[in-house]
Amino acid sequence: MDIEEFERHWREDHSPIAAETPGLRKYTISIAHDPEESRYDGLAQLYFDSEEALEAAMDSEELGEAAADLTNFADTDDVLQLALEEGVQVEEH
Repeated sequence: MDIEEFERHWREDHSPIAAETPGLRKYTISIAHDPEESRYDGLAQLYFDSEEALEAAMDSEELGEAAADLTNFADTDDVLQLALEEGVQVEEH
């Protein structure tokens, strides 16, 4: 799959599925500027109000459907998942 089809699937097909995740407060995706030079073609960030909300989402049917769709456009053997607490260093300049 070329990068244009990858991005199209992520934005038009996958994102609406992921957006239905219970407790999801914010969902962003970022596509690599130069995928030939990047280990990963893109990055998704999912935001939840609490660790409990994240855990509930991880057990949901909706996130299960989104995870199943990953095989349609991503190399699921090389997906990196991290649960992090964001620390904003600069909000605006």
